[in-house]
Amino acid sequence: MEPKKTHWKKAFNKDYLGSHDLDEGKDLIAVIDHVESKEVKDPKDANKKEKFNIAFFTTKIKPMILNVTNCKTIKAFAGSNYIEDWKRLPVTIYSREIKAFGEVMEALRIREIQPIVKEPELTPDNKAWPNAIIFLQKPGKTIGQVLVNWDMTQENIDKLIDEAT
Repeated sequence: MEPKKTHWKKAFNKDYLGSHDLDEGKDLIAVIDHVESKEVKDPKDANKKEKFNIAFFTTKIKPMILNVTNCKTIKAFAGSNYIEDWKRLPVTIYSREIKAFGEVMEALRIREIQPIVKEPELTPDNKAWPNAIIFLQKPGKTIGQVLVNWDMTQENIDKLIDEAT
């Protein structure tokens, strides 16, 4: 087995996800936490900034600058044109060669088929458990709202409800 190699672009401190961050030939499945419109410095001209939609993820993955193609894919998943609605969406990120600005380069794309991602399990030993108790103690909050983001056994649902009341 050949030892793992380091892509030359990894030597630079990049703030955003790039094709070099993916293992060669491998997809990356991630869940979008939220998308923000932000100004980003041009890597070729530090004095120049351009506004982009940036996807932030629920796990420790660098944020991803979204191009028009990727925005259209996410829009289809969310069923909404508004980036504020692009939350908790699972996506599959991959790298492919494209021709842009007169040269061939690697670019990140989001696959058009949305992956099925199982929600994480909420158990009493999970660090989110106390937050779920506090959430359920608020007026109008329900266990159904917790289950949108978490898988739980019936035993743990009962335990959480007991602890919250």
